Amino acid sequence: MQQNVESRGVKGGVQGPGGYREVWLLAYPIVITMLSRTAMMFVDAAMVGRLGATELAAVGLAGVLTWTLFTFFQGFLGSVNTFVAQRYGAGNRQGITVAAWQGIYLALASYLVLLLMNQFTVPAFALMKPSPEVQRLASIYTEIRLYGGITVFISFGLASYLRGIGDTKTPMRIEILANLVNLLLDYLLIFGKFGCPRLEVVGAAIATLIAGVVAAICYLAVFLSRKSNQAFQTRSHFQIDVRDLRRMLRIGLPMGVHNLMDLGSFTVFTALIGRMGDVALAANNAGITLISTSFMPLFGISMAATTLVGHYIGSGQLQYARRSGYTAIKLGVVYTFFVAVVFFAVPEFLISLVTPDPEVIRLGTRVLFFAALFQLSDGFGICASGALKGAGDTFFTMCVSIGYAWLLFLPLSYILGFWLGYGVPGAWCGATIYIILAGTTFFLRFRSNRWERIRI
Repeated sequence: MQQNVESRGVKGGVQGPGGYREVWLLAYPIVITMLSRTAMMFVDAAMVGRLGATELAAVGLAGVLTWTLFTFFQGFLGSVNTFVAQRYGAGNRQGITVAAWQGIYLALASYLVLLLMNQFTVPAFALMKPSPEVQRLASIYTEIRLYGGITVFISFGLASYLRGIGDTKTPMRIEILANLVNLLLDYLLIFGKFGCPRLEVVGAAIATLIAGVVAAICYLAVFLSRKSNQAFQTRSHFQIDVRDLRRMLRIGLPMGVHNLMDLGSFTVFTALIGRMGDVALAANNAGITLISTSFMPLFGISMAATTLVGHYIGSGQLQYARRSGYTAIKLGVVYTFFVAVVFFAVPEFLISLVTPDPEVIRLGTRVLFFAALFQLSDGFGICASGALKGAGDTFFTMCVSIGYAWLLFLPLSYILGFWLGYGVPGAWCGATIYIILAGTTFFLRFRSNRWERIRI
């Protein structure tokens, strides 16, 4: 496998190791995966939005809380990618399989933690203080989603394994299938079509849960297939490896905390917006749904950077690891430039795709204005962060998230939005400052080359 890494090319620039072609060939299936997820998020929001502003606000608020919890475990289980990628670059077949199985065991343990967290969803929404109806619907939606968490975690772990060995097309196919299942069931269960019960918000949650089950079954089938077993002996080496678990916890926990602190800050941010009223919350959620169009594909490029940096570190070729990171950053900046142009040009049209409410559209366009301002920094920040994760430099990214998100972003948004009375635009001004500073910091960290001295 080390020979495979070295034989990708001998030139620099577009064609060579770490060049645009290599990064893009690995990234585009992940980008398609993320775009399909974004499309499903958009469709979910659009379908629920037809029920009313209250339902849209509830599902948006519940979705933020749910993914705040899931994103910790996504980052935590993302350590599988780092270990598999570096072992793939070093040609360690057995180590690859051992890391994948440890990811499955960590997924099972994570679900037990999630079940405990599920007992606190109702009090959590009570603390956020949205309207009583939003609180009731959001609690029901969240509880259903969290009960299906085991399938989500298995998918996280095995998708990381596949991406770690450079297979990004299989996760793409599985995620697209799951999203199509979600789309069909959303239509049937939200609106009660073709003899199905009209479950509205509950139907949206059940549809997503079932789609998660389909995805997990597909991932397990691929992992345990004859082809995978022949290549990596995936039906063997399934013993619990305490030493590997400790290493993965050391690298994975900061990744999980980084995700939790980042998205968790936006959960608190959304809760603050919720206190401004249902229209403000609906506009905020509509804006976030569209903003995900920009950052979800970025995660695809970022994950490609994680894999390639890991491969080249494992094979001892730091110059190509460095080039892979910079190539991913450039691709991220180009993509977000075009997103910023669209957000500036047609914000009313974009918001109207999510909701027909004129007040929500008016306020939502202001959210997209600020989103356009931070696009470029989001582009190079997310991609630089992915490159750092490939090297195992996760403690630094965690510290940035804790410091900037909780000591700068939230206080600043509260001051501008509530204390100074600028409302939703003021709060999003604080978010914009945070995203620009965080992105710049991640880029400077990658540029410093300190990550090259890290050993996992």
